Amino acid sequence: MPCKYDLLIIGDAVLDLYFNIKSFPVLAGTTNISPDMQISPGGPVALAIIASKLGLNVAFCDQIGSDIFGEYIKQKLQEAGISTEYVLMENDISTPISINIVDADKNHSFIGYLGSGDSLNYIDKTIIQNSDAIFFEGYNLTKFSRTYKSILNVAETARLYKKYIFFDPGPLIKDIKNIEKFMEISDTVFLNQEELLDYVKLPLNDSIEYLMNKNNGNYVLKLGKQGSVLIAEKKKTMCKSIKTEKIKNTIGAGDAFDAGYMAALLKGHDSKIACIVANTIAHIRLSEGINVNNDLEKIIEIIKMNYKV
Repeated sequence: MPCKYDLLIIGDAVLDLYFNIKSFPVLAGTTNISPDMQISPGGPVALAIIASKLGLNVAFCDQIGSDIFGEYIKQKLQEAGISTEYVLMENDISTPISINIVDADKNHSFIGYLGSGDSLNYIDKTIIQNSDAIFFEGYNLTKFSRTYKSILNVAETARLYKKYIFFDPGPLIKDIKNIEKFMEISDTVFLNQEELLDYVKLPLNDSIEYLMNKNNGNYVLKLGKQGSVLIAEKKKTMCKSIKTEKIKNTIGAGDAFDAGYMAALLKGHDSKIACIVANTIAHIRLSEGINVNNDLEKIIEIIKMNYKV
């Protein structure tokens, strides 16, 4: 019997606030006026919306604040057709936000508020049974908390039910407790170059070789202008990037990449096609923002016309 959801995304709901300045640094005692302000779902919420636009049936699971930020996040998820049945809003919880400051050269800096933290303490196993795959990040895995235990329990339950597990450790990779356990339990792990080097602690080529010699899962490396690298069955496959002439901003490109890869793979395409789709979606995110073409099959056809796959 088919599952109700293609993809279940666990935790880390955050709202992004964007401000633009001419240049860094922002000095104490100075006043900087942003010509505009943008409000956008961030992190896994943005990822969920892109995945839904690409044709996946997505569910989101988290506990967020019953505040204006939480209301906005839930509204945007619902507008994208994403199930929020397991997004719980609590009066005694504050929703995380990220203030993203971007200069004219697209350099950026973050001021983050983690909200109440450690708020995810229960996940119904039914939602895992009803999903083909799960995705989680590493922001809440840096200490042995209720949320840590909940995410670990989800991953172990998903493995028990033979669900596909996607994991993106994120920039805090070197602080994740028992990271090897999460690496080993996952079918596909996403890493950018900085995260890869933090994890392996070797030069880039040696780090790639190290992953090729590991016995567990697949790795998808996000290398920016160099494209991406797929590591599976002790082999690596290079996927060239698409040149972006005009970059809107670089924030969220990694999440868009993850969404593109998962959408293609869960729609039945092979991992090489999924890598190229991911590069394409990241390119669209860089140049156009969150407005991604929702016709995945059309994107696949364009790729096949322009790549030798």
